[in-house]
Amino acid sequence: MEVVDDDRVITTKRAQVRQILERRIREELHAGDALESERELVGQLGVSRVTIRQAIADLVEAGLLEKTQGKGTFVTGPRINSRLHLMSFSREMRARGLKPRTQVLSAAEEPASEEVAERLRIAPGGQVVRLERLRTADGTPMAHEVGWYPSALFPGLLQHNLAAVYDLMVERYGLDATHGEQSVSAEAADMDSARILGIARRAPLLVQERLTFADQTPVEFSLSRYRADRYRIHSTLLPRAQARAEDAAEHPTMGS
Repeated sequence: MEVVDDDRVITTKRAQVRQILERRIREELHAGDALESERELVGQLGVSRVTIRQAIADLVEAGLLEKTQGKGTFVTGPRINSRLHLMSFSREMRARGLKPRTQVLSAAEEPASEEVAERLRIAPGGQVVRLERLRTADGTPMAHEVGWYPSALFPGLLQHNLAAVYDLMVERYGLDATHGEQSVSAEAADMDSARILGIARRAPLLVQERLTFADQTPVEFSLSRYRADRYRIHSTLLPRAQARAEDAAEHPTMGS
């Protein structure tokens, strides 16, 4: 199938190739399928390898393809839409029809750093459990999480299964995660995150910083790095009047 010039639809060969490949991805291929090699695509589409490479790079940037060094280029799975709410990773994935899995990478008790102590409202150097986990959905790495939990609130935490901490909080310690404060930022993957998540160094990540409370007591401070090609944040924007009313309810002014 050769690319043809058609000013009514597309003006550049790169865009033509991108559209052809995108249609093939959406209509013919499935998540995990391999895309043809650059040489095969050159023969099929009658354009230069540079054009093929540029079009593939565009689709990688769009999250439709991913390149695996030494193996080839593959169709990605759909991105997970996450609302900004307090829900465990496992429950969120199951709600979307995906099979979650949690791998505990490390778990140990240690003195809290100044930042962790401040967030958890404990004395600097106070004991916390540091828990590092890899989260996957249908076998695909999704997030690298590090969380800190006050040892005073969770004695013997390391003796339990740490795959589902929120459930453990309720069942073993009688503490229910009622609400949280969360911020989301972006960063490029360093070597450690790239290795753990199976992505290229400097690939985009969504970084979620969360402080979780049981009533007014901080019970968890966590940093989670999500693959930006597999995860996106969804939020609902309130009408201004409703937003002002909710903000006033959360931050009442002092009467005279």
